[in-house]
Amino acid sequence: MISFDKRIFVKERFIGRFSINLIMRLTKLIGRNAPIKIEQCTLNKFFPEIPKPKEHGLIKKLKRINGLSVNEGYTLRMKHDGTIYIKEEYCLGCGRRIVKNGYNRRIAILAEGLGKHEFRIHRKRCPYCGEIKPDYSKLAPKNGNYHESYKRRTRQHYMEGLMPSQIQRVFRIDFGIEISLTTIVNWIEEVREPLREMLRNTPVPSSGYWGYDEIHLRINKERMYAIDTVDVITRFVPVAKISETMGRNAGREVLMEGRKNCQLWINGLVKDCTTNLGGLFRTKSFKHIIQQNCLTHIKWITSAHVKVFAGMSKRSNKSIPKEWRWLRDRFYALINTQHESDAYIQLEIIRNTIERLKGKRIKELHTALKQLEGWLPKIIAHQRNPFIPTTNNLLESYHKKYTYYPSFKRSMMTIKGAQRVLDYRVFRHNFGRFPVHKEMFEMKFEEFKIFLSELPDKRVMGAQHRYFQAEFKKLDKWFGKYQEIWGEFFALKKE
Repeated sequence: MISFDKRIFVKERFIGRFSINLIMRLTKLIGRNAPIKIEQCTLNKFFPEIPKPKEHGLIKKLKRINGLSVNEGYTLRMKHDGTIYIKEEYCLGCGRRIVKNGYNRRIAILAEGLGKHEFRIHRKRCPYCGEIKPDYSKLAPKNGNYHESYKRRTRQHYMEGLMPSQIQRVFRIDFGIEISLTTIVNWIEEVREPLREMLRNTPVPSSGYWGYDEIHLRINKERMYAIDTVDVITRFVPVAKISETMGRNAGREVLMEGRKNCQLWINGLVKDCTTNLGGLFRTKSFKHIIQQNCLTHIKWITSAHVKVFAGMSKRSNKSIPKEWRWLRDRFYALINTQHESDAYIQLEIIRNTIERLKGKRIKELHTALKQLEGWLPKIIAHQRNPFIPTTNNLLESYHKKYTYYPSFKRSMMTIKGAQRVLDYRVFRHNFGRFPVHKEMFEMKFEEFKIFLSELPDKRVMGAQHRYFQAEFKKLDKWFGKYQEIWGEFFALKKE
């Protein structure tokens, strides 16, 4: 028989168990029906006054990019310890789960002055598709440590006329990194062949009237020449080339390349008084070209002969004595004539003047007269054609674009290196001229449309529309070739 105290104890224990079970059930029921669940998982939730932890500066910078890189859908992320991993867990090709495949260490010099960093590449592979190889180019190129932007900046600096040693100092000052001269030269050299091929085969807008001249160089202590041209109307450079000679064969090679396989046509050529081209302009391919000698060069040559007659040195920088300036002005009057008939009249005046003069060096004046007689068609060619300029001053000023590079005139070691300087500078000039030329051509087209709208019969000039369409098509095609080179080797890509 159970005592009264035991019965009370059993009863209390039963009630206690029942109460605990009831409380647990009520807690679960309330938890299910609670509108908001709060999970206290960090110390900050308990102590709001604690500041948030600082994020790694490199991770913060790279978070601005939508993933370090994306290749066939795979997204790369980076942890605090510098580990780069693939975010996806399943193969995007077959859907199988990808597995870990070890780590590779990688050193990269990042863009925008982020400096040198060491990363761990977490490799993954698909059991069926094999190794997953994303594109890490936003960190560093495949076979190098430097970010692609350093290569492109180097080429742009070189195109502006900086030498490799100067580019090295630019990176040291601006980004605080030291890049070897060999690396900088290799980056520049990568573009040499593609750029040369593009310039050799791609035409530029041309009016058919060109300037032609040479620059005397010293390459590896040997005398060589940079033969260059410019369109005197559109101001594009059709061709500029390094040559060991500047004779007939060299001139023919340059002009043939400038014609771009007969896509361009040469109507007139302005040059100095050189005779190095020989009988090139009597051959079938060039006999139609109108030649104009630079009047400034003719004045220099004539003035030198008058100086010798006056008892001075031919290379003297002093001006002609006052008593003989009238004689110089007689020659200048022929050179400055505006009409063909005036030119022949002035030629006879000079002839009669020389016949009356006497002196020990009278042969110098006869030589000057003989030269003017031979050059007369090339002196007055601009009078018959308004598109031909009287001087070659435009091309002479363009020489500064090439000689701006400090080593170009005397310190280049190879022909390929000198040609590389020419190609970089020509590309820079032509690439900048295309938008300006296209805008001018669009203005002409708008003027044509206004003129056409005022005609009573629009069929008279209707075919001119096809001319503008063809020209715009050629401009887009040629400019597109330049843009391809720019985008592939020079343009800084936006992240």
